[in-house]
Amino acid sequence: MANDVNDTIEQLTALPIEDRLKIVEAVWDSIGEDGSRIPLTEAQRAELERRVAAHDAAPSDALTWSQVLDRVRNQL
Repeated sequence: MANDVNDTIEQLTALPIEDRLKIVEAVWDSIGEDGSRIPLTEAQRAELERRVAAHDAAPSDALTWSQVLDRVRNQL
Protein backbone atom coordinates (compact mmCIF):
# COMPACT_ATOMS: atom_id res chain seq x y z
CA MET A 1 0.00 0.00 0.00
CA ALA A 2 2.74 2.46 0.95
CA ASN A 3 4.52 1.90 -2.35
CA ASP A 4 1.28 2.54 -4.25
CA VAL A 5 0.80 5.82 -2.39
CA ASN A 6 4.43 6.84 -2.92
CA ASP A 7 4.20 5.98 -6.62
CA THR A 8 1.01 8.02 -6.92
CA ILE A 9 2.58 10.97 -5.14
CA GLU A 10 5.58 10.79 -7.44
CA GLN A 11 3.32 10.79 -10.49
CA LEU A 12 1.25 13.67 -9.14
CA THR A 13 4.26 15.84 -8.37
CA ALA A 14 5.33 15.50 -12.00
CA LEU A 15 2.13 17.21 -13.16
CA PRO A 16 1.94 20.93 -13.93
CA ILE A 17 1.12 23.12 -10.91
CA GLU A 18 -2.36 23.94 -12.22
CA ASP A 19 -3.26 20.25 -12.35
CA ARG A 20 -1.78 19.62 -8.90
CA LEU A 21 -3.86 22.46 -7.46
CA LYS A 22 -7.03 20.97 -8.97
CA ILE A 23 -6.17 17.63 -7.39
CA VAL A 24 -5.47 19.21 -4.00
CA GLU A 25 -8.82 21.00 -4.13
CA ALA A 26 -10.66 17.79 -5.08
CA VAL A 27 -8.99 15.80 -2.31
CA TRP A 28 -9.67 18.53 0.24
CA ASP A 29 -13.33 18.71 -0.78
CA SER A 30 -13.64 14.93 -0.55
CA ILE A 31 -12.47 15.01 3.07
CA GLY A 32 -15.39 17.24 4.01
CA GLU A 33 -17.83 15.09 2.04
CA ASP A 34 -16.61 11.95 3.76
CA GLY A 35 -18.73 12.68 6.81
CA SER A 36 -16.30 11.05 9.18
CA ARG A 37 -14.88 13.04 12.04
CA ILE A 38 -11.19 13.34 12.58
CA PRO A 39 -10.60 13.00 16.33
CA LEU A 40 -9.07 15.95 18.13
CA THR A 41 -6.13 15.67 20.47
CA GLU A 42 -6.65 16.97 23.99
CA ALA A 43 -4.46 19.98 23.12
CA GLN A 44 -6.58 20.74 20.04
CA ARG A 45 -9.79 20.36 22.03
CA ALA A 46 -8.46 22.70 24.75
CA GLU A 47 -7.44 25.29 22.15
CA LEU A 48 -10.83 25.10 20.46
CA GLU A 49 -12.59 25.56 23.78
CA ARG A 50 -10.29 28.51 24.59
CA ARG A 51 -11.11 30.17 21.27
CA VAL A 52 -14.86 29.64 21.67
CA ALA A 53 -14.71 31.10 25.18
CA ALA A 54 -12.74 34.11 23.91
CA HIS A 55 -15.34 34.68 21.19
CA ASP A 56 -18.20 34.30 23.66
CA ALA A 57 -16.54 36.87 25.92
CA ALA A 58 -16.03 39.44 23.15
CA PRO A 59 -17.99 38.56 19.98
CA SER A 60 -17.54 42.06 18.58
CA ASP A 61 -13.78 41.39 18.28
CA ALA A 62 -14.45 38.93 15.44
CA LEU A 63 -13.91 40.03 11.86
CA THR A 64 -16.21 39.33 8.95
CA TRP A 65 -14.85 37.42 5.99
CA SER A 66 -14.93 40.65 4.00
CA GLN A 67 -12.82 42.41 6.64
CA VAL A 68 -10.29 39.57 6.63
CA LEU A 69 -10.01 39.74 2.84
CA ASP A 70 -9.57 43.51 2.95
CA ARG A 71 -6.73 43.16 5.48
CA VAL A 72 -4.99 40.53 3.40
CA ARG A 73 -5.36 42.53 0.19
CA ASN A 74 -3.97 45.64 1.90
CA GLN A 75 -0.88 43.70 2.94
CA LEU A 76 -0.10 42.57 -0.62
